[in-house]
Amino acid sequence: MHYAITGNIGSGKTTVCRIFERLGVPVYYADAAAKRLMLEDEDLRNGLVSAFGAATYLPDGTLNRSWLAERAFSNDEALAQLNALVHPAVHRDAEQWKQRHAAHSYTLYEAAIVFEIGGQDRFDAVVVVAAPEAVRQARVIARDQTTPEAFAARAAKQWPDEKKEAAANHIIKNDGQRLLLPQVLRLHRQLSR
Repeated sequence: MHYAITGNIGSGKTTVCRIFERLGVPVYYADAAAKRLMLEDEDLRNGLVSAFGAATYLPDGTLNRSWLAERAFSNDEALAQLNALVHPAVHRDAEQWKQRHAAHSYTLYEAAIVFEIGGQDRFDAVVVVAAPEAVRQARVIARDQTTPEAFAARAAKQWPDEKKEAAANHIIKNDGQRLLLPQVLRLHRQLSR
């Protein structure tokens, strides 16, 4: 079985996934894979340069992340173009990863956006990690040393919490009020069946 685990920025997806990993569950981190593939996948690199220009990569060959993010997140058309290049490469990589982990009772695919790109149909179920916006904003500002405006701009590209929770098959509440471990253990038992 292959499950997606998602949640809005600052919800604590990575923290929850680390707990699952401690339980022996393989987790594919889509954002980390995308960053790796933007460096390693020659077709993706060529597509990014073709779409966004030579400044997409620095002279040493590394991705010019801040420059690319500035263009993609300030323009819906550019973001759609970026996603159209990156998501298929990540999907191919994730399929290969999934085959390598086929012996496990289940695997998790961690991504900030699943519903937003219509990707939920590729999974047996979707787990949403949820936290109130104020909690998420405080986490992101502390973690990324950013501003409320930058948080709001990134959060605006994701479905509202209520919509994600309504579409979820399973919800883990990471609101700082409820313990995570009992929730993860309970879900792990369910998903392992």
